[in-house]
Amino acid sequence: MSPRSAKQIDNIRKEKKNLILETALELFAENGFHATSISQIAKKAKISKGLTYNYFESKKEILDEILKFGFDSIYSNFDFNQDGVLTEEEFIYFIKQSFRLIRENNRFWKLYFSLLFQPKVAESFQNDYSETSKNLYSKLFQFVAGRGSKNTESDILVISALLKGAYITTVSTPDFFPPEKMEGTIIEALFKLLNNQK
Repeated sequence: MSPRSAKQIDNIRKEKKNLILETALELFAENGFHATSISQIAKKAKISKGLTYNYFESKKEILDEILKFGFDSIYSNFDFNQDGVLTEEEFIYFIKQSFRLIRENNRFWKLYFSLLFQPKVAESFQNDYSETSKNLYSKLFQFVAGRGSKNTESDILVISALLKGAYITTVSTPDFFPPEKMEGTIIEALFKLLNNQK
């Protein structure tokens, strides 16, 4: 048997790392972040505890990577050309891509959102992403204000509530609220709000 190539070794490392992350996400969502141990993650993933520590120094590092992946997956589609200005085309693209992600991996998002509802996790998430969130809020504020909003902060609250509610509803009950239908309905509702400002 010939030795593995560098590419094969790299692929094995990625597979093991993803296995740990997927297993941890499932356990964090089911049992809570604080109630889940590295030993439980390793056991469920069918790998040794020592091997788990080869990939992650701590349980918090695993959580951070899960949160980063989820946040980046959604918000990398916000202002996709990264010029600092959110256009109508980019806003619609962001919504469509978010629903696409939910359609393609409903299970991940179901677990991810349930994880975010845990108080200590939510607090950690808000602390770690406060600067990025401020940047996104600033772009959204300019976009909404630029469409003639009379009360931009209130409109952003409504927009955020509609989007988050739609994502969570679609993730939790996709048979009743199919992502394809929800996507068009939400875009229509948001632009009714935005267009009535003029």
